[in-house]
Amino acid sequence: MKKINLLFVLSIMLCVVLPIKAQMNIGVVGGLNLARINVDPKPNGSEYSTQIAFGFGGVFDYSINEFFELHFEPIYLLKGGKITVAGVTAESKLGYLEIPVMIKYSLVANDIKPYIMAGPTISYNLSSKIKASMGNISVEQDNKDNTKNVEFCFNIGAGISLPIGSNSVFFEARYSLGLIDIYEASQNDTSTIGIQLFVGLTFPIRN
Repeated sequence: MKKINLLFVLSIMLCVVLPIKAQMNIGVVGGLNLARINVDPKPNGSEYSTQIAFGFGGVFDYSINEFFELHFEPIYLLKGGKITVAGVTAESKLGYLEIPVMIKYSLVANDIKPYIMAGPTISYNLSSKIKASMGNISVEQDNKDNTKNVEFCFNIGAGISLPIGSNSVFFEARYSLGLIDIYEASQNDTSTIGIQLFVGLTFPIRN
């Protein structure tokens, strides 16, 4: 809880110190999450599989200057992955409300802007299910009570923004690394990993 409060306080402080006349953009974003889970220590003979999941949400950008932007992106994102041990496949299905707070740095000050970005994410768990399969037999059960309500991740990525009149369309790729064990009681630490491919559209709301 202290980590959550600290991140929100830092976010508010960043907004306060921004220039009053800074450019602000609002928009929408959506795309794919190539999701996996990581178990440490890794069970002997285990195999991991990637799940193709989806995400969609909103975008809020605050331009600090022509190169730096503060980027908020509240988004609903599906995560999870599969692990197979001794012929039994366990599939984790997770749904999160994510709130990334990232810094974007534009590599050039042109209308077409390639950029890099990095920052932390708070994720609030909305759903959690486990599906176990062996041959033609499968059983799925709710796992919400055994899943922590909050997850912390760190994101790093790159993208490009292209002008469309007074608006902008952007394409970006990110790597997301979970920093904590997502389950309440387990013999192994389980964390999330994701390669995210997003496309979005933003609109200026103040100059």
